[in-house]
Amino acid sequence: GRVTSLSDFGAFVNINGADGLVHLSELSWDRVQHPREVLEVGQEVKVKVINIDREKKRIGLSMRALADDPWKSRVDKFTVGQLVEGTITRLTKFGAFARLDGDIEGLIHISEISENRIEHPKEVLHEGDVVNLRVIRIDPDQRRIGLSLRKVDSAQFADLDMKSLTAELNPPEE
Repeated sequence: GRVTSLSDFGAFVNINGADGLVHLSELSWDRVQHPREVLEVGQEVKVKVINIDREKKRIGLSMRALADDPWKSRVDKFTVGQLVEGTITRLTKFGAFARLDGDIEGLIHISEISENRIEHPKEVLHEGDVVNLRVIRIDPDQRRIGLSLRKVDSAQFADLDMKSLTAELNPPEE
């Protein structure tokens, strides 16, 4: 189709004489503040029809649905139990967010920050801190990674840590 107009909430695309809307959330896997960041009026684009509302005469379109989800390929290198290094990006009353390799971000729930009860993550962590963390959950459908600071030295994962340390020290010969 061809882009006919841009609005704050998406882009209208004409397909064989019918206008459909590519909502802001369906433009790209990356965050887009305004459609003009990725499109311009008159541009030809490939879109997928994702819904049709005959009563309201609306066609829902997606560009994102035609592209592989980059989050899934980037998160494939993580496994539950793995130790990772993360940079604290944001503190909230329910936990702290940490950026892992690249732009993957995970949540350290407040209950996973310290063995002792804390009222707010700022009691232990600060934005910009680089810390060792343990991956405790990966939810590809919700695009979420759960992390733990308090389980970094957990006996529960001692065997796994020993195996990965041994693998690092004795790489397979090629």
